[in-house]
Amino acid sequence: MISQDLLGWLTLLLIFLGVLIISKKYPKTRNFLFIALFTRSLCVILDQYFLSLPDSTGDAIVFEHRAAFYSQEYGLNIFSIFLKQDSYFISKFISIFYTILDRSPMMAKMLSVGFGTVAVFLIYNLSFIIWGSKAALRAGWIAALFPSFILYSSIILREVYVIFFLTYALIGCVNYIDKSKLIYFMKALFGFLIASLFHGPIIFGFFIFTIFICLKILKQNNYFIRFKKKNLYLLIIIPIILLPIITYFLGFYSIPKLGNFKNFGNLSIKQEEGNKLVSFQERIIWKIKKATKSSGAQTSGASYPQWTIPNNLIELVYLTPVRILYFLYSPFPWDIKRLVHFIGLLDAILYIYLSYCFIRNLKTLVDEPKTRFLILIFLVFVFIYSFGVGNFGTGIRHRLKFIGILIVIAAQKIPRLKLF
Repeated sequence: MISQDLLGWLTLLLIFLGVLIISKKYPKTRNFLFIALFTRSLCVILDQYFLSLPDSTGDAIVFEHRAAFYSQEYGLNIFSIFLKQDSYFISKFISIFYTILDRSPMMAKMLSVGFGTVAVFLIYNLSFIIWGSKAALRAGWIAALFPSFILYSSIILREVYVIFFLTYALIGCVNYIDKSKLIYFMKALFGFLIASLFHGPIIFGFFIFTIFICLKILKQNNYFIRFKKKNLYLLIIIPIILLPIITYFLGFYSIPKLGNFKNFGNLSIKQEEGNKLVSFQERIIWKIKKATKSSGAQTSGASYPQWTIPNNLIELVYLTPVRILYFLYSPFPWDIKRLVHFIGLLDAILYIYLSYCFIRNLKTLVDEPKTRFLILIFLVFVFIYSFGVGNFGTGIRHRLKFIGILIVIAAQKIPRLKLF
């Protein structure tokens, strides 16, 4: 039987060989890819042998223990429940390696390192498609050195997997917008589907993509007021493209964490409470109240201020922009209650800086269809997640899912340093 730590080191060796192959094919990526691999693997080694990284307990331990349980209970029969809607797709995925090889928490962490390092390359690739080589190199370096990205690429949590598959999907999206080839549409669909298995609401990205494509078709054909007969087939294609959205709103299937449209938000509400929450508005407010909590006491924890919790529809409307700002940029200086919160403040400052670079380039971004789509999908994700997050500890994790998009749309205005 191979020792647990040896499996982790062997996994690192395989990742190193994979990065070496990528860097041979794309020589300009060599420096930042190996820096990305070094920083992430170093964090795993520190966590494994010397100290506990932030967020390496709690959910990370739960996911690892659940992976061991799945391996013992199901073995390779895990595929019989692989697509079951729950929060443990990452555990099912890791359990496959546990079944074939052996249980090894270090190997599971190194899997995160592998996905995180290749995600850096995908962010570079997406930036290259949009901006070309110079901005793409800056994006690659920012992704490689972004502190929270390094951290969550070193522990057993879902964020790095979501970044990987979401960025893969977005590469398919922008290529389809530019070239309209079916293969790119299928790649986008695949990426969104896998990302949504790790975290259900990501599927809304595919909804936005299909709406964007349909609007593009309508605009190109003068909204079918006057169009050529050879394009009549597009009248059939548009409803087919929109079919996933239509069936969701008709209640034919559910999205993990959200349910279907008829019982939107009811999945996490106890039955006796759910019976009292009749309206959509009541369910949203209930979820916001539930989310606005902290692992510590109110005076020393990370929860958003109580005044950010709406009590009715009017408050929900005017507090939504506030919650979006808190989701993206908290903790603010007045939210600092403990020394550890300064780590979150550093993370928030980096998001503020990237947002500044993005806003500086807004006119160019809006004029280009590919970047206009990236802005749209980024704003929709931020809007959706702002309802389900109520403390900046959780917020740091959830906003990281979209760091790839933010880096790409900010990349052209990130100042050039010698490092880049």
